[in-house]
Amino acid sequence: MKYLLGIDLGATKILGGILDEELGIIHQETLPSRDSLMGLADLGLVQTKRVISKLLVTAAKFNLKISAAGIGFPEYVSVEGQLMSKDGVGWQIQPKIELPKLTGFSWVIESDVRCAALGEATLGDGKAQSDFLYVLVSSGISHTLVVNGRTWPGASGRAIGFGVTEIEHDGKFKTLESVASGLGIAREYQHKSGVMVSGAIEVFEKFGTDPIATAVIEQAAECLYRGLKNLVEVLDPEKIIIGGGLWLGSPKYRELVANRLPKPVSALLNLASLPNAGLIGAAAVARNSLINP
Repeated sequence: MKYLLGIDLGATKILGGILDEELGIIHQETLPSRDSLMGLADLGLVQTKRVISKLLVTAAKFNLKISAAGIGFPEYVSVEGQLMSKDGVGWQIQPKIELPKLTGFSWVIESDVRCAALGEATLGDGKAQSDFLYVLVSSGISHTLVVNGRTWPGASGRAIGFGVTEIEHDGKFKTLESVASGLGIAREYQHKSGVMVSGAIEVFEKFGTDPIATAVIEQAAECLYRGLKNLVEVLDPEKIIIGGGLWLGSPKYRELVANRLPKPVSALLNLASLPNAGLIGAAAVARNSLINP
């Protein structure tokens, strides 16, 4: 039996796991990737390395030989597995170089949204359909097209940039991610109210009772609706699967966005079926590297 390591490195938490060849999760570890809303997450990949070390200790304890490892980053990732941005995570050395020094084996580096989409395409609702648009609405916002069961990276790996779409907001043009993502909502509320919050969950808890929280969330939903509508008009997908912690964990947000969308577009929306799709997808890309080295 071959075993895989998968890491889903998010802008607010890191989820790692040991999985078997069928992508069944045997053991999981999780740590926060930041202690503040501001700045980059996981400076120097310190927390990520801690998660990996914990997984390796467990693997050694139960004599589970790791055959391959994959990790998803909330960054642009080239088709060669090189990080091309530093927008969410404070990495310092290319992980394709750094992580093997820690573990003694090579790693497959991929974007988190492509990992999540691959997880859905392999074990989730996307398994029943080979072509769909996957949108990640979490601490950040991104997208990927799945074509014939495979995520499409684009010419250089940058075909994930839904979150950098410019949206008019408060009379200014801002990126969709800065307004409508989990971090965006929390930062916007904190800026406008002067009240410190730990994340978007706290802001949603204030919806309907706090006028500032309500306005921030309503504006975020309006911006996400406009972004989704434009994305559908450009890509013309047959099916849209939306995942990510903010989307899966916030029925109110889903309702506010869906109610604004035209019926032909809202009819395409499907809720991601795997809350840990990013972890499963990271292990899937590792498994694929064994098949196609």
